[in-house]
Amino acid sequence: MKSTFTSNIWHEHLKPGSDIRGFGVGSLSVYAKQQEGDWIVGVYRGEAGDDKVFHPLSGEAPEGTAWRRLGSVEDMPELHIRPAFPNRPVVVRPEFPYTILPGEKVHFFVGVPISICLFSPSEVKLLEEPVIKLSNTWFGAPTDGELCYAMRTLARREGERLDFGPTRVVCPVRVRNQTKETMMFERLCLRVRYLDMYEQAGKGLWANESSVVVRGGESWSRVAYARNAPAILKSPELLVKGKEDPQGTYLMRAISHGKGFFQ
Repeated sequence: MKSTFTSNIWHEHLKPGSDIRGFGVGSLSVYAKQQEGDWIVGVYRGEAGDDKVFHPLSGEAPEGTAWRRLGSVEDMPELHIRPAFPNRPVVVRPEFPYTILPGEKVHFFVGVPISICLFSPSEVKLLEEPVIKLSNTWFGAPTDGELCYAMRTLARREGERLDFGPTRVVCPVRVRNQTKETMMFERLCLRVRYLDMYEQAGKGLWANESSVVVRGGESWSRVAYARNAPAILKSPELLVKGKEDPQGTYLMRAISHGKGFFQ
């Protein structure tokens, strides 16, 4: 494997006999080696490091690395590296509440931390590790809600010159207030299972747009998901299909005023 994979790790593979023994980004390091004909992969979390670039690892794994067997090298002559969304919905908390006037719509871009996966050549997922470990929160009523991940948003109102780095996927979100009253929200729930992930050279990872239309109160909203990459991308490559294919418009809880549990 080349030692200069930092600009496009998603098209690289881990192979037996390579000088590259793994990769690191931020506080996460992933090591891969062959032992008695098997792939042995180790995960190590150290101090916070540079999360703006992936770097190859060529030395020995540090003490405290957690190792696991993934399968035989004969059956899997290489391991493919792929990004993934978090495995639960993500609740975004802006630094301050958003206020939207009647009839107004707000378009912003959220940087959601990714997980890193290793796949077999036949696209069987063998490992999934979040780059950043997110805290838990509850979204919805105490008796009628769902367990989610919580994050304070890295949100921007303009998308042309975004640079969230390689460990976050840009999720465009459009919120429209179709009520006759001023609306304020403190939390927005992104159902990432409906999102595809695209790559654009020079622009990083992007998702299809989520559209939230509020027609009355904060309990339920009309939520729809674009079927294509954002128009801001000129030549996007589809890297990961969403876990669920969005069909039409959904009636679901998407915004709230409260801070939620566990935060």
